[in-house]
Amino acid sequence: MKIIALVCALFVFSFASDVSATASLDVKSCAYSEQNKTLAVYDAKNSLKILNQKDLKPISKFDVKTDEITSLAFDGANLYAGFASGEVAKFSDDFSSFAGMLNLSNLSLDTQITHLHVAKGKIYAVAGKDAFVSYDIASKKLTRANLNGAYRIATCKILNGAALITSWDRSVFSVNLSTMRAKNLGKLKSVALSAAEINSGVIFGLASGEIASLKFDADENLTNENLASKQPSAANLAAEANLTQTSDKENASVNLTAVKNTQNKADLNLTNGKANANLTDAEIQIYKISNSRIKSLLIMQDKVYIGLGNGEILRSDAEFKQIEKIGKNSDTVIKVFNDEDSVIAVSINGEIQIYKKKS
Repeated sequence: MKIIALVCALFVFSFASDVSATASLDVKSCAYSEQNKTLAVYDAKNSLKILNQKDLKPISKFDVKTDEITSLAFDGANLYAGFASGEVAKFSDDFSSFAGMLNLSNLSLDTQITHLHVAKGKIYAVAGKDAFVSYDIASKKLTRANLNGAYRIATCKILNGAALITSWDRSVFSVNLSTMRAKNLGKLKSVALSAAEINSGVIFGLASGEIASLKFDADENLTNENLASKQPSAANLAAEANLTQTSDKENASVNLTAVKNTQNKADLNLTNGKANANLTDAEIQIYKISNSRIKSLLIMQDKVYIGLGNGEILRSDAEFKQIEKIGKNSDTVIKVFNDEDSVIAVSINGEIQIYKKKS
């Protein structure tokens, strides 16, 4: 019996060691492709790993030596990366190399690509604190939206023909992707840390542990924008012209731990902030979900999956009346991805868990 107990103990210890080793490297960025079922994870050692969804085993590894990846996005099976230098690149099919697609290093001293989305031949990116750009891959046309008053972009959600962008001062902007005209819609009661599209508009996960549901009709918004003006504004024309100017640029390495601590402080400090122009009750509804920060959101059919700062993964109906916990990671869940009958939860400490969806 002692021998059996010893063998069992060694097995448990070995399994625990594997888990802790997997969770030893902080995640800087990640993305998932439902098309080829691969998960891209970029860690604190500047290593990009491509994992097979079935067993989470690495099928490819790429070490970034001359720059730092700050955002990742899949378009189908194609992987794109945004870099601290302001470059956007596309990886080869086997993830062994990449080629530059766009360079935004001339925008300002701080041009790291913090948000990236690629779809329908367009690259949408946030560079630095407040530069939102659209790049047509075929025509190589680059345009920039003028987000007056924005203070460092927190979330960026691309919809059908429009983008909804929030900043760290709780402001919400809509951007017409055809004209790149931006409109300030008002302020949330707390800073948004995540966003997802839902039937009636967009939901934001807040630092206060609440979800803000914003009614937003992209088609109606685009119609009103087009009726108001067929021409881009002078400010946007000037912004587009400024994209061709160059400026001196300093590269700075970022201490990931400091970034995490600073972001956590910002989350908490902005939780109880008072707004001068809050969105009205007719435009937005607030739902209390948890006492922990809502760091990630996923909408699948009529269900909402919620990743929290305390590592919990929740599932809710679209009205947030029935909420249940389906799993728990050991650290903040920064991304929740969909994969058929499962959800993939990625934590900031590198832990990755796959949870079966409940009917």
